[in-house]
Amino acid sequence: NSGIKITADEDAEKLMYQAAHYETVASALVVKMGHEINPEFKIGCMMAMGPTYPATPAPQDVMKAERTMQAGYWLADIQCKGKYPNWLKRYFERHHFALDITEADLNILAVGTVDYIGFSYYASHVTKTTDNEPDDYMTPGQNPEVKNPALERSDWGWEIDPVGLRYALNWFSDRYDLPLFIVENGLGAFDKKDADGKIHDDYRIDYLRKHIEQMELAVDVDGVQLMGYTPWGFIDLVSAGTGQMDKRYGLIYVDKNDAGVGTLKREKKLSFDWFKKVIATNGADLS
Repeated sequence: NSGIKITADEDAEKLMYQAAHYETVASALVVKMGHEINPEFKIGCMMAMGPTYPATPAPQDVMKAERTMQAGYWLADIQCKGKYPNWLKRYFERHHFALDITEADLNILAVGTVDYIGFSYYASHVTKTTDNEPDDYMTPGQNPEVKNPALERSDWGWEIDPVGLRYALNWFSDRYDLPLFIVENGLGAFDKKDADGKIHDDYRIDYLRKHIEQMELAVDVDGVQLMGYTPWGFIDLVSAGTGQMDKRYGLIYVDKNDAGVGTLKREKKLSFDWFKKVIATNGADLS
């Protein structure tokens, strides 16, 4: 998203951090301006949340999972807390990244913090240490080959983890103490018409129901401030992640496949009427 091109003789990591800094300053300036226009404006940020668990109780795996979470949400640290996390400042020092970060920039970051966090949640991840990992390995990431034996997976191998949503809500709430908004949550699947010509996507209803139940626990039991919930998505469209039409998330089926064949006719799936009922009852009826 930086809009920059990196040449072979440039330090790609340093350049991306510099670009990210400029982006966070620009974002903070917009938030500051919005609040000056109207102090009642509520301005948020957007994060892609996928909690990372350690593969084992081994301390090194626990530490790697923690570092993975740190690496994944340092931008949220800046946008919500108004400052760089200590571990990242030390990382810049250790790697001799002399970035263009001015005192004026830091002052803007401090005052241009967001009012809430919007985030997407689809799945959780599991990570495990490997031999000879450096102590300052900053971006360990998720290891696709490390599967969670306690969870089922979607058609695309994503872990289906409703409790992970409650974990994510608590993690954000404890770390930033801000209102939260779940703006994406859904199941990508191969939807096929049954003999009656309809799409009985009970698996999607089950996915959404279990996630909404965990969301309610986060609010009623854990005290999370939750502004709202919107599933992904309302209608089938080309998946941004894989470029596929057959990877369907919608409550409405669109007659078009990966080969581009189809009439684009739209039809309600079983999940459409189910979610309509959920909205009408404000979540009281999830049956």
